[in-house]
Amino acid sequence: MSYQLHPERLKKPWEFQRAYKKGKKYWNTHFVIYVYHTQLKQPRLGITVSKKVGKSVQRNRVKRLIRESFRVLKYHLLPHHDIVVVGRSAACGLTMQEVRDSLHKLFLRASILTNRETDR
Repeated sequence: MSYQLHPERLKKPWEFQRAYKKGKKYWNTHFVIYVYHTQLKQPRLGITVSKKVGKSVQRNRVKRLIRESFRVLKYHLLPHHDIVVVGRSAACGLTMQEVRDSLHKLFLRASILTNRETDR
């Protein structure tokens, strides 16, 4: 059994491609998410932020904010899902709270939040 540093992250290109091709797509002005149902016991996150969003500093900030939002929200997510979040250019100027709210709304729309979190 190999040791995996971040078991809750998507890393392989084929995992991203599977989510893009077979997953369900949801979007708003800041993000696009692809949700793919798996047999794994925990939700996993993949992040894509293209160069259209900005230079590396802005892209990395968006990725950090997405990762932190997922860290907070993952306990309220249903298991058995791979989620790929694609950052759009509008996500550049967002605060941490705005990113979390935006992703929360997308997760609600995708119906991957547990019942206790949907009443928020």
